[in-house]
Amino acid sequence: MIDVSMEKRVHRYTIPEEKIRHLDIDDMERIKRLKKAGYGGNVSDSLWQLGVCDTVLSQRFKALRQGMQLVGRALPIKLHTVVIDNSLTPEMNREYMDKKFAQEEHPQKRMMRCVAESKPGSVLCFDCGGDIQPAHFGEMSCQLAYSHGCRGMLIAGNCRDTQYVLKMPDFPIFSFGTAPNAFGGWIVTDVNVPILLPGHLTHYVQVFPGDFIFADNDGAQVIPKEIIDEVLLMVEEISAKENKQRKALADGMPIDQVYREFGVL
Repeated sequence: MIDVSMEKRVHRYTIPEEKIRHLDIDDMERIKRLKKAGYGGNVSDSLWQLGVCDTVLSQRFKALRQGMQLVGRALPIKLHTVVIDNSLTPEMNREYMDKKFAQEEHPQKRMMRCVAESKPGSVLCFDCGGDIQPAHFGEMSCQLAYSHGCRGMLIAGNCRDTQYVLKMPDFPIFSFGTAPNAFGGWIVTDVNVPILLPGHLTHYVQVFPGDFIFADNDGAQVIPKEIIDEVLLMVEEISAKENKQRKALADGMPIDQVYREFGVL
């Protein structure tokens, strides 16, 4: 079987590659501008105008709290279920894992090192391989990731410690749900590699290192890294246009004039 997550993504954009706009800004500026002008609808509309309609993620991804915006550069992580003997004590299981990784760096430490080495504005994206039994991330790990520049998570699984995560200043999480148990269990298998996340319009959505994630009340979607700035500029153009339309509508513009000037809203 071919691992499609490792194949090169192929998109035929509606504009020539040489006309795709790029900005000389850092990711924190991109995040700031996307959060200000963007919402699920105008990001999706911009992608669709560019010929991209296969990057909408499953509706199972839900924010921990309404109003959260998750925006940043994807740092994709692969996880895998690990069968742990639940009859053993936590200390015995910890001893087993220490022996297992005695000759190599623990993969979770490798993941956090990758966060620290990435530019600020990363978003951890967890492909949990369909495993939704345990919680895959907790508040202490969130604090560690946040302190090294990570600005949120997208988890095709569960998180926990949410009463404390929600007290963090800016660490939005979109996940399939929550669970109190970390045992179960799971292990990080690959760091910063292409992954597959459940899709909405397609069975899976490919997420490559360096793509952008945009998620809000409407849902989550992936912005291919090749067109991040083009999408940002289109989103800002749509936002400016719609702000003018909102004012005209609020001022009571006649219905016939609305449809004559703006078309179908």
